[in-house]
Amino acid sequence: MLKMQGDAKLWRGFFCTLIGGIGWGFSGACGQYLFLYQEVDPMWLTVVRMLSAGLILSILFVLPHARAMRPMLRPGTQWLWLVIYALGGLMISQFGYLSAVKYTNSGTATMLVYLNPVFILLCVCVLAKRFPLKKELIAIVFALMGTFFMATHGNLSHLVISSQGLFWGIASAVGIAVYTILPAQCLSKYSTQALMAIGMFVGGFIMAFAVDFVHIPYRLDYHGYLAMALIILLGTVAAFLLYMQGVADLGSVKASMIACVEPISAAVFSLLWFDAHFVLMDYLGFACILATIFVLGRR
Repeated sequence: MLKMQGDAKLWRGFFCTLIGGIGWGFSGACGQYLFLYQEVDPMWLTVVRMLSAGLILSILFVLPHARAMRPMLRPGTQWLWLVIYALGGLMISQFGYLSAVKYTNSGTATMLVYLNPVFILLCVCVLAKRFPLKKELIAIVFALMGTFFMATHGNLSHLVISSQGLFWGIASAVGIAVYTILPAQCLSKYSTQALMAIGMFVGGFIMAFAVDFVHIPYRLDYHGYLAMALIILLGTVAAFLLYMQGVADLGSVKASMIACVEPISAAVFSLLWFDAHFVLMDYLGFACILATIFVLGRR
């Protein structure tokens, strides 16, 4: 009986993580649709996505844990860390990713974002005051090779993808590293889910004022509103909840490896929906970047 329950838990974790990863990749394709066929700006989309997802996640996780989150409302250094987490982590990762999608495509942008384990690794080494281990150096080399192949196709004389897309993709990866590392270092007393909810809401609120959100023009038809709903509900809220369930059932290492389906699904959606063109060097770059996950995940 216990073995059957354990197997069921593993299968649940597998499917939750798999569906969550595909949902993230699908949301990138929906963003690409909005940029190509609707009149939407990445800044506007980022604000709407963060505020909407933050509100939904707050209802799910902050209200039930209101007492535990109460200390965050008192003035103190946690406000500074929360703003850094919300803006330097969540906002940069969201805006950077959507901007990279606009300037490249959802498959390439998602693959660039998957450089984030290398930045997390470098942060860990700095915090621990140590040099990278042998396998960690191998992962860094794979990441650099993957980025090189994707950006230049092996020719140092020119970029084959937009420089803006390359910049924002890497910026998004750095943002993910920030919001992954910072809670464990400075905000560890708070629930991860509740912190994500508040960070989304705070980051979206501050960004809305910074970019004069109400005056950013946009135009959507009913297909555009459907794509927006899918980005928020499936590609953000549901994908996050499914991934967290996968982590609980499988552990972070296995879950992160299964979640590698995200860039693959984004690339497939780009090929099927938008007739994106990838050449051998692109696939080689994809393989190198994904290899970093498996190298770092080896015990």
